[in-house]
Amino acid sequence: MLNKMLKGIGLAVLATGLLAAQTAVQADWSAEWKTTLGELWSQTKAKTQETLDPEKFRPAKPVQIGIAYGTEKRKWFQWAVEEFAKTPAGQNINVELIPMGSVAGGKAVLSKNQDIHVWSPASSMVEPLLSEPWEREHGKSPILSDAPLALSPMVYVMWKDRYDAFVAKYGALNWKTISQGLQEPTGWAAIADKPEWGIFTFGHTLPTHSNSGLLSLVLMGYDYFDVMRSLKHSQIMQADFIAWLGETAANMDTEETSTGNLMTNMLRYGPSTLNGVMVYENLALSNLGTAAGRWGEIEVVYPERSVWNDNPFYILDTPWVTKDQQDAAKLFQSFLLSEPAQRVARDQYLFRPANVDLPIVESGSAFERYKDVVKIDVPAIRRPTEEVLNQLMQLWKRTQ
Repeated sequence: MLNKMLKGIGLAVLATGLLAAQTAVQADWSAEWKTTLGELWSQTKAKTQETLDPEKFRPAKPVQIGIAYGTEKRKWFQWAVEEFAKTPAGQNINVELIPMGSVAGGKAVLSKNQDIHVWSPASSMVEPLLSEPWEREHGKSPILSDAPLALSPMVYVMWKDRYDAFVAKYGALNWKTISQGLQEPTGWAAIADKPEWGIFTFGHTLPTHSNSGLLSLVLMGYDYFDVMRSLKHSQIMQADFIAWLGETAANMDTEETSTGNLMTNMLRYGPSTLNGVMVYENLALSNLGTAAGRWGEIEVVYPERSVWNDNPFYILDTPWVTKDQQDAAKLFQSFLLSEPAQRVARDQYLFRPANVDLPIVESGSAFERYKDVVKIDVPAIRRPTEEVLNQLMQLWKRTQ
């Protein structure tokens, strides 16, 4: 399957490269990262098998493709569209970026929004919300091909003074202890004898619109039942979990639909408004300096159970997407996975590269600056079913 994917996206990368030695600043980082990439690439559909020859795939007349994408990639995608237009492969291709929450983007395709020819959510975790109901109705997948573009795991971010006090009280930062803190009637007075800090506050994005909010609910379920895979519908329908989720969600800040805006709000208003949030690693790392210059240091914490946000590029196979549009999308996908574009994603926006030829840490790379903060080997859960995802959203809605 990996050979097909690599051939399909037209990268000059051998499948065996995932297992070969890779020049990097730290060998142990490289070995762990190759394992992670190998697992993620092997999970892709790899349905497109043509070798991408720009002369063959470049449209003869102007073609427009609309890409519904998660806004955590906004700046990288905007850069990519401008640069792609300057290349021979980008001639006659007009890429329209449609910023849309990951969950909302899948719903838009499901409702047959004909402006969308490619769906690029933050994570493949939400893919069943589109593909499974579409297949039930139409008897086929709505996705022609996919590929991870750039990776970023989920992380907790807290103001460091709050984090230190929180861990001194509860021993660890996880969804169970966050729930305990949210339910303290006197807040920081009970947690750390700091009544001047007010109540304990924590936030994630709106689960019905945003990938990171939905994944926060998913990770709550996995934390609660202490599992890494196969969270079952029967588990989340247990009365004790429903009660716990309701108590937790009722005290959570969840109004923001954009993960980037949630991080910005935490930095803008400081710890008096938000003590902590769950966001993508790239957002946390890119704001370390900003936070220190405003309200003090922030602590980036990798959960015991996390999720790889692989930012997949789903080229659609739906009635309104033409062959020319699919070919144009393949060319843009190939550009996004090229080494120059992956370097920009890594060094300007702190995404981990999906191109296996490019290490995370090398001399002069952005990640080299954060090697004492970043955790490379991130234990990731397995994707739950569409049934579980939808039920978690329904349970959350009851708390609002």
